[in-house]
Amino acid sequence: MVRADRSRLAAEFAWDRMIPCWPLLAGLAVYGRLLAERMALLNDPDTYLHIAAGRWILVHRALPLHDPFSHSMPGAEWVSSEWVAQIVLAAVYDQFGWRGIIVLTAASVAVAVGLLTHFLLRRVPPLPALIAVAASVVLLEPHCLARPHVLALPVLVLWSAALLAARDAGRAPPFAVLPLMALWTNLHGSFLFGLAFAAFLAVEAVLSPGLQPGSRSRAAEARRWSVFVLAAIAAALLTPHGLGGIVQPIRLLSMPALQTTFSEWLSPNFQQSPGLELWVLGAVFVGFATGIRLPPMRLLLLLGLIHMMLQHVRHADILAIVGPLAVAAPLGPGLLALTRSPVPSRLATWMTRLARPSGSPAAALTVAIAVALTLPTVLRPIVRTDDAITPAAGLAAAQRLALAGPVLNSQSFGGYLIFSGVPSFIDGRIELYGNDFLARHVAAESGSEPVLQQLLARHRIGWTLLLPRSGAAGVMDRLPGWERVHADDRAVIHRRTDPAVR
Repeated sequence: MVRADRSRLAAEFAWDRMIPCWPLLAGLAVYGRLLAERMALLNDPDTYLHIAAGRWILVHRALPLHDPFSHSMPGAEWVSSEWVAQIVLAAVYDQFGWRGIIVLTAASVAVAVGLLTHFLLRRVPPLPALIAVAASVVLLEPHCLARPHVLALPVLVLWSAALLAARDAGRAPPFAVLPLMALWTNLHGSFLFGLAFAAFLAVEAVLSPGLQPGSRSRAAEARRWSVFVLAAIAAALLTPHGLGGIVQPIRLLSMPALQTTFSEWLSPNFQQSPGLELWVLGAVFVGFATGIRLPPMRLLLLLGLIHMMLQHVRHADILAIVGPLAVAAPLGPGLLALTRSPVPSRLATWMTRLARPSGSPAAALTVAIAVALTLPTVLRPIVRTDDAITPAAGLAAAQRLALAGPVLNSQSFGGYLIFSGVPSFIDGRIELYGNDFLARHVAAESGSEPVLQQLLARHRIGWTLLLPRSGAAGVMDRLPGWERVHADDRAVIHRRTDPAVR
């Protein structure tokens, strides 16, 4: 009997070592989900722009201090604050093409989700943790695009989880994570949130120092957290642009034309964002059905994150990651009491077992499954043809017609033009062009004939590459001195017929 029990325990132990834990399973599920619709990861014109910028940096072995890509802002100062991410994207593209960019994007999101699951399981029972992760993934998925912010997602998880763990335990802030800030500030402008988040936790430590056994007096908390915040700001200055790297993201927040025209800067559309509804309903359910309450500062933090997301949909990824981490420790004991059973079911026991870290065999199995999920992507050539941001037929027609002179393009085509070696009129670098320039371009593309004629004359435009349904395309059809020479489902081209006007 004893021998049988030992054999059974040995078999269960071997089986447990082979099964991946929840963080690995969550990461695998997200990785497979994103690869299943891999082309959706490339549905952003700035992907072209970032790859072109990274190539420029690699070729010149320097950062572009002045705009090298447009004809409308020659010599203008440009702060390429996402240069590390641009180098990574360019290097991966040059080695592996679009397949590499897709795998890199999916892997970065999967790592972030796996880390999020790992940190939540430290504070919350498995079932609520997995529900929170699923809700986060639904909120994250529309933002899973091949851009620098995706490469910064794992950094966001690590930074937020480390600071919250220290705060929840009443420990000193973790100075060991400061290198993450130095990396983050060269990856994506969301590092500003990381600084603001550290400052918020510093205020929380001062206002509520006695919540944890390890907490000190208000003065002591103020000293050690203020030193950490100052050190984090110093780490954020470790960029070739110095203070300019911090100022640039702030400038974007003060551009009305940007925040009323670009979809990522608009408020969310609940009909197109079911994940937002899931979050709102989930918060209402937890708040009213469970009776579990958040400390005032954490409630204020959660409301602040929701406010950011409701102001600009681009902040949904911050809510998806930081929101669950911020409430995990306060809600953990209450959720454990609600889910605890005198006699745990087999399902509950199994879920708890998978919450423990996996052994080496499970990690190896995870890698093998990830490789198997990757094979259909890496073995099948990916050739990008015409789509909403890739007017390949239009540009080919322009080259065939030998169109000369500067181009006036729709903003969504700017990245592809730069990627193809054609100087753009405007692209995704709105911080370069400024609010007034963007406002004039939006008015012209919307169909304002006086503004459009002004831009055509001021910039000596020789041809246009516009969205077929734009107001500007219709105006160009009736402007004297211009003729339509190409039209397809993606783009319309007009060329100047009066050379004397150039």
